[in-house]
Amino acid sequence: MSRRLLSLLLVPLALLLASSNLAPPARPLNWERPPLPVSEPTFGLNSHLATRYPDPTSMHIPGAALTDLGVQWVREDFHWHRIQPDRDVWDWSFNDAAVRELARRDIQILGVLGPSVGWATPYTGDQRHAVSYYAPDPDLFEDYVRGVVARYRRYVKHWEIWNEPDHALFWQPAPDPVAYANMLMRVSRIIKEIDPDARVVIGGFNPYDPAFIRTVAQQGAWSSFDILAIHPYIDPATPEQGNLVAAVDTLYALMYQYGQKPIWVTEIGWASGPGDRDAVGHTNEQQQAHYLVRSMLLLWSAGVERIFWYMLKDDHHNPYGLVRYGNGRTDFAPELYKPAYFALQTLHRELQGAQFVERRDLFDAAIVTDFSQAAGWVRPAQPNGSLSFSDAHVARIDYNFSTRANDYLVFELAQPIPLRGDPYAIGLWVYGDGSEHLLRVWLRDAEGEVLQYKVGVVGEPGWRFISTPLGGTVELGNRVTSGGNGQLDYPISLQAILLDDAYDAFVGLGTIYLDDVKAIYGREVYDLRFTRAGRALDVIWSPPHTRVTLATNAATAYFRRPDGSVLEAAVRGDRIPLTVSGEPVFLWHTR
Repeated sequence: MSRRLLSLLLVPLALLLASSNLAPPARPLNWERPPLPVSEPTFGLNSHLATRYPDPTSMHIPGAALTDLGVQWVREDFHWHRIQPDRDVWDWSFNDAAVRELARRDIQILGVLGPSVGWATPYTGDQRHAVSYYAPDPDLFEDYVRGVVARYRRYVKHWEIWNEPDHALFWQPAPDPVAYANMLMRVSRIIKEIDPDARVVIGGFNPYDPAFIRTVAQQGAWSSFDILAIHPYIDPATPEQGNLVAAVDTLYALMYQYGQKPIWVTEIGWASGPGDRDAVGHTNEQQQAHYLVRSMLLLWSAGVERIFWYMLKDDHHNPYGLVRYGNGRTDFAPELYKPAYFALQTLHRELQGAQFVERRDLFDAAIVTDFSQAAGWVRPAQPNGSLSFSDAHVARIDYNFSTRANDYLVFELAQPIPLRGDPYAIGLWVYGDGSEHLLRVWLRDAEGEVLQYKVGVVGEPGWRFISTPLGGTVELGNRVTSGGNGQLDYPISLQAILLDDAYDAFVGLGTIYLDDVKAIYGREVYDLRFTRAGRALDVIWSPPHTRVTLATNAATAYFRRPDGSVLEAAVRGDRIPLTVSGEPVFLWHTR
């Protein structure tokens, strides 16, 4: 969405109708996209034993750390340049040592195939025996895949084809979804021929462009993989402010079109200091530990089957790991273990054997508009669609995005609607049409600054409530008016609702429905309830810090912090009063 919208004249919206046949089926009161979550909690780790640990004779050192963490899954690279440094030379030493170490510890492996080696690409600028991110010769890549899968088929049953093929760094000279689709189809056939029980994972998309994935599907490659993988990095934003779980909605829209797949997040992480994605280093080690637990639980409860933290040990310039760099890649001295190490260890230990019960929200919500009034809505003069209203107080948007440029619709209120108090989130009900288009809102604050927020993805048919947090600083591209501090100064008001094409290449038309825009207030508390061995477990946190009281029928309670320490919790009658913060705690109710 461009700021140029402000220069367009506003005209009365001509197509405001009231007709009882405009609305979709009625919304169930507590509708939820089933089934969520989809599996037992499974949290893995990018281990990099074969590619970053430099001594194949002492793989037991990082292996011991993985066992200590309780990790049952790792994502491990099978780098072509290390395995086959020249066409007639095969060196299995590092990957043999890594697979042997992981297998003896009963740790399952997601193997990553790629990237290229210099001698196997048409590009002559890379070193012949070193890694290359240029697309390889397809026949040579097939030979490499055959060799790797045949050798490790007894130990590796999941293969991810390339890493981030939609990223300009990892597929050069430029990402090419057609070429990647062809690679995926060819390689998938080979893997299944060698090992019919193997499962193919599509290559971990980042920056996660839905146009790229859709093009891969349109080439006929949807049936060539079993698991859909993404890397939804949002750092340095927090898991909540970055609306991490919204990344999953686009995948459901794609699956509505092409067929259901399990969703894996094969990389997610925050650096505990300056790194590639955050040169300033907004996240410290303690926050990294908190974000690890919060992000993994939020993604899992949103329907992600398996989540892999990035990574085991820091790079010297990129501190995403659970273990500091220290004196080098072989240094696993206990004093190098970061708070995030113990947070993942605690997460595994506390949830082992636990059964999910529910995600409990302690939020309050107030309706901003229920679309009962057609009057007052205006729009910039544009040909892309219309807004209409039904007797059932449902808004209908008919859109026609006809160009391969940025198409959008803006529906603005002549008199912005005030939001009482200081809500920390805003959301609305949407009945989608299977598209990945984006719903946005404009909010005007007390200083007259107008800021744009992405509420979420339109998604598949069926009523869903989507929302976005309002805290933090808004990036420049979403500041509708110039000047200001880029943050909401309360009180605020709703000024506009926008429908934006998911990607510029989209051309088509459709219809979606909206209901009940809501401001979300109260205590921003996240609470996932489990049970284990007759005891109740709440994993609970609150980014802004707050006081909560939980109902219980237990006589005693205690909570475990991410570092593994235990503190007693007071039980007063049938209530547990608790102060919660951005540090997630594991609260056990015992009889």
